[in-house]
Amino acid sequence: MTRGRTAKHYEYKFVKASARAGRGAAPGGAFEACQDAILAGAQQGWRFQQIVISFNERTGVYGAGCYPIIFEKEAD
Repeated sequence: MTRGRTAKHYEYKFVKASARAGRGAAPGGAFEACQDAILAGAQQGWRFQQIVISFNERTGVYGAGCYPIIFEKEAD
């Protein structure tokens, strides 16, 4: 750490966006759900950090039932 500076502290928020698949699901629906969540977070002052592709522990396969989205902002 540089002398005279204090470390910044951050808050994190985790949101799950639906990744519906199968019959009746609209093409691009998962993308739109992620996009809506990111835009809503930005309007509330959160900065998008990452989308996580979840690992299904039951089947041992990577596949999303939802997409966890991580946001951050500087703590007050």
